[in-house]
This record gives sequence, C-alpha cells and structure tokens, in this order.
Amino acid sequence: MARDRVVSDAWLREVTWGPTPPATVDQQLYTYVSRLRKLLSSGATIVRRRPGYRLVLTDASLDHTEFERLAALGYDALDARRHAEAAEHLGAALALWRGPALGSVTEHLARVELPRLEEARMAALEGRIAADLALGRHDALVSELAGLVEVHPLRERLRAQLMTALYRTGRQADALAEYQRGRETLAEELGIDPSSALNDVFQAILSGDPKLTAPAPSLQEIHIQARTRIRPAMLPPCVADFVGRERQLGVVTGLLRGNRTGAAPVVVTGTAGVGKSALAVQAGRLCLGTFPDGQLYADLGGTQASPRDPYDVLEGFLQALCEPGTPVPGTLEARTQLYRSVLAERRVLVVLDNAPHEQQVRPLLPGAVGSRVIVTSRSRLTALEGARSLELDVFEHSEALALLNRVVGADRVGAEQDVADAMVARCGRLPIAVRVMAGRLAAKPHWRLAEMAHRLGGGNRRPLDELCLADLDVRSALHSSYLRLAARARAALGRLSLLHTAEIPTWLAAAVLDTDESQAQDLLETLVDARLLEVRETDRSGRLRCRMPPVVRMFAHECAEAGSSTADRRSTVDRALTAWLRQARAAVSALADGHEGAEAGALLWFEAEKHGLAAAFRQADIDGHDTTARLLARALTELSRLSGAAGGHTACRPRPVVPQALTRV
Repeated sequence: MARDRVVSDAWLREVTWGPTPPATVDQQLYTYVSRLRKLLSSGATIVRRRPGYRLVLTDASLDHTEFERLAALGYDALDARRHAEAAEHLGAALALWRGPALGSVTEHLARVELPRLEEARMAALEGRIAADLALGRHDALVSELAGLVEVHPLRERLRAQLMTALYRTGRQADALAEYQRGRETLAEELGIDPSSALNDVFQAILSGDPKLTAPAPSLQEIHIQARTRIRPAMLPPCVADFVGRERQLGVVTGLLRGNRTGAAPVVVTGTAGVGKSALAVQAGRLCLGTFPDGQLYADLGGTQASPRDPYDVLEGFLQALCEPGTPVPGTLEARTQLYRSVLAERRVLVVLDNAPHEQQVRPLLPGAVGSRVIVTSRSRLTALEGARSLELDVFEHSEALALLNRVVGADRVGAEQDVADAMVARCGRLPIAVRVMAGRLAAKPHWRLAEMAHRLGGGNRRPLDELCLADLDVRSALHSSYLRLAARARAALGRLSLLHTAEIPTWLAAAVLDTDESQAQDLLETLVDARLLEVRETDRSGRLRCRMPPVVRMFAHECAEAGSSTADRRSTVDRALTAWLRQARAAVSALADGHEGAEAGALLWFEAEKHGLAAAFRQADIDGHDTTARLLARALTELSRLSGAAGGHTACRPRPVVPQALTRV
C-alpha cells in the first residue's frame, strides 16, 4: 500500500500488533519480512531501507496500481462522453477485484487502509454503471443495482441509478417507490433529507423529462464499442520445439515493430517445408504487445489445388472483427472497404499464410498504418507494393542438430554424433525433413540413429517413405510445388535429378534436356521460381549455375522413375556424360595448344567444373558407361596435369583433382 515508499519499522509494528506489540517485536518483524521475501516472485524484492523496508518491483505489478490506472482511463473517457470506452476500462479495473480487499489482514491494518480501498471500488462501480446507462443497457442493470442498493442503502448515487434503470424499463411506479425508501432510510439512519442526486431524478420522473429516456447510441459509440470489445486472437500456437532462427526473427519483429509508412507487408518466402509458417507465427507472438487490438490469421491454401478466395477470407475476418449480427457485404470490393474501415483506428496483426500470388493478398491488406501484415509464400510476391521480403533458407547445421537433440534427446544423439551429422546433411537441413526424421526416431526409442541413416541412404529405394510422420509428409509438401509446374518443367526436373553432380550449369542442363542454352536457362529459371532449384551463382556471361537440394533430388528421382522408361533415363544420362566429355576434351586441347586466351578460358572452366567432372566420371563408372568412364578418366587426368603445368595463369590455376577410382580405371 506504500506506493514505492519506505515503510518504517514503527508503522509496520503499529498495523501488525496495534498499541501493544510483543516483547520480541523486532525479531518477529524480521522473521515475517524474511518469509514474505520467499513468497514473492522474482520480479519483486523487499530491500532494507532505514528506517524500514521498501518493496521494489521490476518484472512484477500490483493489482491495486493497475486498478487505479484503468479507473483513471475510464473516468477520462466518461468525462469525454466516450461511454463504451469508459465501460470497458472501468469494467477491466473492477475485474481485478477478487473478493473483499485486504482479506485476512490484521484489524489494525484494515481499519487504516480498507475504507479508501472500498471507496475507490465503489466509485469505479458507479462510474461503470453510469457508462452502461449512457449506452442504453438499463435492462441488464436493474437486478445488479437492486442488489447493490440493498448492500449499500446510504449511497444515493446507486439508488438514483436504480431509479433511472427502472424508469427506462417502464417501471415508473417502482422507481418512485425506490425514492421513497431511500428518503426514509436517510432520515432514520442519518436524520437528513435526500441530496440533489436523488431529488433531481425524482423530479425528472414526475415531469417525464426526455433527458431521462434511454439514449440512442451514435455511430461513433457503435464504432468505439466494436473497437474496444472485439479483439480477435486467431494466431495459431507457437511451435513447441521451435529452434534457432534468431537473426530471421530479429528481422521480422523489427519490421513489425518499426515505424513504417503504410501497411506494406513483410513477405517470408522460401521452399516447401523450410519453416515459413512457424517463423511467422513465432514472430507474431513475440510482437503481441505491439498489436493490442488482436490478431487475424488465414491459411490462403497456396499449397492446395484450389486456393481460398479472398472473398471468403474477408467474411471470416469481418465476423471476427465486428459485433455479432453485423451484415457482411455481398461483393469483394464492399467487403474490402468495410474491412479497411473497421481496421482504420486499430493496431492489428494480420498473418496470411501460404499465399500463392499477389492478387489473392491485395484485398486482404489493411489500409491503415497501425496494423501490420506478414505473408508467407513459396513465391517471392515482388509485385506487392512496398513489400519487405525475407528469404528463409534451410537450417544452419547447428540449428538442425539442436532440433534433433530437443526431440530425440541429447544423450542419444551424442552417442552417434557422426551419424547425426550425416543424417542432417542427407536431409539437406530442410526443417520439415529434420523434424520428421527426429519424430520417427523419438517414436522408435529402440532404433539406433544408424538405422534411420541406413533407411535414408541405400537401404530404401524410396527414401522419402522414411520422411513421413502423421500429417507431416515431405513428399506431399514437395508434390504441391511440383503440380504447379507445366509438363515440360516437370520433365526437366526429373531428368536433372538423374545427374550425380552437385551443381548444374546451363550448358549441362541444355545437354540433359536436349535443347539449346537459352531454352535451358528459361527452364532452370522456372524451377528456381518454384523453389525446386537453388541458384548458386552466374558465370561471366550471366548464365545460371544451379543446385538441386538433396530432398528435392529424392522426390524428383521418384518422379523420373515413374514417368519415364529405363531406356529414356539411360539416354538422358548418356547425353550428360557425353557433354562432359566434349567440354573436357575442348579444355584439354586449349591447354595443350598453349594459346594464352584459350588457355586462360580452359583453366577457368576447369576451376569451375572440376568437381562436377569428377562426379560425372564416378557416375559413368557406377552406371556401367564403361567407354565414357575411361575417356572421362583420361581427360580428367590430362586436365589435372596440364593445369598444374600451365604457366602465367597462377591466379586461376586449379588444384589437381584426380578421383581415387581413376587408379582402378
């Protein structure tokens, strides 16, 4: 009760023991303070400040302080005739009271402190009832006021409010009888006549004063009432085992909390299963305090065959934002206008999950600057005006291991750390894949990690079967992106998955797809836009070098096997290996001729492609392309030798790369 002031020992003794404290009062006081310290949360501390003690609050709060803050807001709103806002604040203040104040304290403390607490509560109660009467809620107030007047017969304002409520409900005789009872009570108890608080209402009832009738709420009151009473909380729960992403969370929360003009969205974009939705929800929940008027959420169905119509999404949003029974307009344009009008003076977070394209998002953007929007999408949505984009990549290796440790158990993972590292790499550190793999291991406590590694590797012809757990299915997540591709792009993805090389340069894609480099680049761009390929870099001529993530390769290889014959697949691989051999021979010739310009180009080519060339040799050797394997081995050996002997180009000279298998060949 001391409001951050030091409470003296003398005062504590007086309100605890009264005028006759025990002989051991000082020791008992010390003991009581010590016990109280142990009961307080970590956000509050009692410190010794002579001549007494002081309560210091850090992360804690006092219910009485919060009551006074809310009550003050309510009185201000009442004075400004913002009755809905006043009723809201005063009602919230009164809700902090749980039974009688200062229950079970000493009679000495209650005698000093309780009267002012009770008076503050009654004043807030009378203020809230005044606001409710101004809003025309007299029907619901009659029974409440009758009980209050019975308990507090001398509070004239309460009796006057009861008379008003009775009059408005058509009970004029009961209202006049209530005045008479009040007059008699005041005379018997205090020997006084009623004050103007009762007399004015009595005279108004007798004269039928129109000011006493129930007011019709204004449009402004209706808007304030909707704004203060309807607070949607549609955001999904946080992911319980969310790990990592500190930098990305910092970026998104900074954009949500920052001062920006307009309601331009934050777009979180990335491949299927990379954790876009989890990041958006986590960031939203970290920013709840920034959006006191609530959160809206909708899955726009971008991963489904038929995404949701914004017309239907707006119906759900408006039902969550408006009073029950509010009619929803029948056109998309009218719904959008009403939605933006309702949000005009609010600070709401809107999360639009799995958006397929910009046209679906635009009608769902609020027009006001106070609200913020997070959009998740596999597309980049660059046509959205003012959008700030965050590209979400796969886990860092440490983040993937952290999730594995959390779900599977640190002891179990630590016992097979090398295997865990290999499994994470096999999954390409894709969050959904790591999560499913971890969940399956948690469900099989008798499995060693090596068992799962075996199933993900050569132990299962369809390794994606191992990456399915309940409603988490890696194959299904990738399939939705695959279905959105044209037939030619689907075929291209399947053919490219047959290669064992880590990177796919445009010239190699042209050979695999049996087309020219211009059309090959267009197909690569299509697959990059669909998040099924990653851009590694572009060469000096601006042509792409791409990479197919490991999990995508598993999926695309399944599609290739299901959609093409063995002969077709062998022919595709043969074209790729032949292209490698042709390029390698050209580089050998350029280095052997010693022409400075050609030699420099050959060295740069070998530096860029040496690992791919070695992978092509290994694939030729494993798949039984024996002649091509021998010729590739010879070219690779010559390139390693000639590049090491080339002079004058040390800056671009590659280190020799000779696979161990060449000794066997």
